Amino acid sequence: MRLRLAAIILGLLALCSGYAHSAAKPEYRAIQVHTWIPGMLSPQQIDETVKWAKDANMNLVILQARRVADAVYNSAYEPRASGIEGPPNFDPLGYGIKKCRENGLQVYAWFNVYRVWGGGKPSNPKHIVNQHPEWLNKSFDGKTGTSDGLFLDPGVPEVRAYTVKVLGDLLSKYDVDGIMLDFVRYPDRDWGYSDISVARFNKQYNRTGKPDPRDLTWARWRREQVSQMVREINAEIKRQKPRCVLSAATIPWGPCAALWSKTDAFAWVFQDWRRWMEEGILDVNMPMNYKNPAKPRDQGWYVDWLEGMKKWSYGRHAISVAMVLYNNVDGAVEQIRLAREHGLPGAGGFAFSQGAHSAELAAALKAKVYQEPAPVPVCPWLSKPPAQKCGE
Repeated sequence: MRLRLAAIILGLLALCSGYAHSAAKPEYRAIQVHTWIPGMLSPQQIDETVKWAKDANMNLVILQARRVADAVYNSAYEPRASGIEGPPNFDPLGYGIKKCRENGLQVYAWFNVYRVWGGGKPSNPKHIVNQHPEWLNKSFDGKTGTSDGLFLDPGVPEVRAYTVKVLGDLLSKYDVDGIMLDFVRYPDRDWGYSDISVARFNKQYNRTGKPDPRDLTWARWRREQVSQMVREINAEIKRQKPRCVLSAATIPWGPCAALWSKTDAFAWVFQDWRRWMEEGILDVNMPMNYKNPAKPRDQGWYVDWLEGMKKWSYGRHAISVAMVLYNNVDGAVEQIRLAREHGLPGAGGFAFSQGAHSAELAAALKAKVYQEPAPVPVCPWLSKPPAQKCGE
């Protein structure tokens, strides 16, 4: 009887050991959930999104918190975003964090930096566009509206101070594992011409007039304005929550140039994410590698950017974010496989949609690439401070 009992115990231990070792190695399996489509605008939507993520063996949910200088959370400084459903006091970010925690998922807050409105202008007089129109970005010919809407000008110091204040308020209230910055760039090369920015540049370089968009000194100055914003955001995060990850959705447009200085990120929108990685002010880089591997040219570009992400990561983490969560189920699986084959620590999807193909996609991911749960990788450079969760 004793021998039989011992055999049973040993069998159970072996079975438990098998379960303990069945989880896949750490990798980022991220979904971005924004508020322009169903996904996090009501308690029911969040319940369904979290269930989908868990069913698909994802491990990181990136919930939009700041959309266009409006709040999908309880902000002390910015107006409540439109489209939120449920009770009057419903807090999408707070509820989303709670549900993700209950299901073993990490959460990043998605924070749009410079893009502060879509078409037209906000009607709310308390919106930052109406409070400080002098902070708006302008083009060389004086326009304020871009194809993506209205942007604040990175060259205005008050914009940095205000943005850090808004983010600091969010960090003080919510137990997020990380922050994902988006639109942390200029609209394109011909922008940055607010009166404040031009005056600051001219004073620094003893100039007058309006600098040419192709002026290399002017380009370098604008690039530095964006990098300084990232530094100050990083400092605020590390001041409040030393273990909280700073990530960013960055630009990998077109083919990947051999030289970083020839990329559109560096030369066209003044987003020097390679420097952020080398400087150590970005923990996880998430280039928006929106290329369909079913198309030969796109697959070549997609793979080239995977190699570029690795080359310019400097020991930090870089994952490829692709349009894997729309209708192209086979493409989603292929993009994840390619990212693994090229040695990246994970992949992400823009953007989660509770649409007709969501169940099919979850089944395909679980069957073909995410067969087992996996933890999110640890950023070892953040392990030096005492162990603490982001919200503690």
